[in-house]
Amino acid sequence: ALFDTAGLCVQSCWLWPRACFVTWQRLQPMGATLSCSCQSDPQEVDELSFHGVGSTPKDNAASGEQSTKASVTEVLDCTPSLSSTSLPNDDGPQDPLGRVEPEGGNARLDNRPLAGLPGVDGLSEASRAALAHLQHLVETADFINAEAHLTKLLGALDEEAECSDERAIIEASPLVMLVRDELRLFREVGQRCCELRTSDSFCLYANAEEQQAIYGCFDRHNPRVFHYHLRMIFSLPLAHVFSVPFEDELSQQWNSMMTKMPDVLENQQGLHTIASSQISCLLGLLKLDFLDETQRFVNVEDGMLVEYMKTVQEGHKCYRPPVKGFKRAVNDVKSVWAACGTGTTLLLQAGTVQLPIPVTKWLATSVGSIVGKHMVTSMVKTARRASQPGNPWEKALAEDRFGFYARLRQCEESSASSERARAPDCNLLPSDLERFFTKPLPR
Repeated sequence: ALFDTAGLCVQSCWLWPRACFVTWQRLQPMGATLSCSCQSDPQEVDELSFHGVGSTPKDNAASGEQSTKASVTEVLDCTPSLSSTSLPNDDGPQDPLGRVEPEGGNARLDNRPLAGLPGVDGLSEASRAALAHLQHLVETADFINAEAHLTKLLGALDEEAECSDERAIIEASPLVMLVRDELRLFREVGQRCCELRTSDSFCLYANAEEQQAIYGCFDRHNPRVFHYHLRMIFSLPLAHVFSVPFEDELSQQWNSMMTKMPDVLENQQGLHTIASSQISCLLGLLKLDFLDETQRFVNVEDGMLVEYMKTVQEGHKCYRPPVKGFKRAVNDVKSVWAACGTGTTLLLQAGTVQLPIPVTKWLATSVGSIVGKHMVTSMVKTARRASQPGNPWEKALAEDRFGFYARLRQCEESSASSERARAPDCNLLPSDLERFFTKPLPR
């Protein structure tokens, strides 16, 4: 139980580090034990022996059973910056269940070369200029504006009958195919976050007064796979709420488990980033290394930010092995941050956790309620701090080096945001947001 809880704590960067110890104190009387299986330098510990609640190593030996040993490289699929959880996997990089992949794969996330422009043969000067601008938007990872630009270009060609061949050339180009792949990713991430809970879902944590809830269910085909949905309301503007996870150089201000400031390997206007970071907890027994690629979609018209994060795989140009003494954690998380007026933000998050051992509903509920409470409380408290005068994020919000916060403020003031604000207590149905992710692709 402690092993699982440690994973939940360590990968939830918003979570108080003491949450795992609170859980441990509650479970210890029931017989849960933790031991290190490595006799070398404590700083080099890389394995934990897990002995389930109600049994001890001695009991297991007496019954002829071996204690279940779970390496700290077991996979958990979640988000490091946005309240999710993860554990690494000894079997090397792999896709946790629930990973979103567009049809035909994803050119950027699969590390294929950036798609180029089609040949100039058969294209007018106006079309070539429009495609050059489209390529610029792709290079800066601004796929929502790329969608609007592509829709306008194809619409203009539709108005001229003699441009049918030119339209076919553009649609078949690798550049346009890449844009459509990313737009499918945007829609699929949003739809996943807006999915209704299944009949076998159960509550892990709920605070009706603060409108916070985490629900989960076990996978019907694999007892070690767990699916979850998180819903939270922040009584704060979207720009202030998101500034906390967005500013990597300020991560240590709110995440005491981080050993040093994250190393940002790539940053395209804040919309596409690759960052490396390390976290240590449980007095150094659990040390995790993260190498995460994040794609963000800022949809000003619909008043929301959609985010997809996953671990960089071997073969990627930015791949690097984990730091010595740390184990690589594998992440896959989908999030929707929706502005509900200028003073409220709704967060929907979905993920799939692959556990190192089968876990009962009782244990999942017990641990989830403890960790969930600490997790969401810490998220709200930290976000409130970012709105206070003289806070560490104030300068970054004012400078707005990428113009990112200006776009988030535009999201807050959009008509879609104002419409959501009219709902009492931001009590929205999934269908109220899902309609934004069912729009047809540019054709």
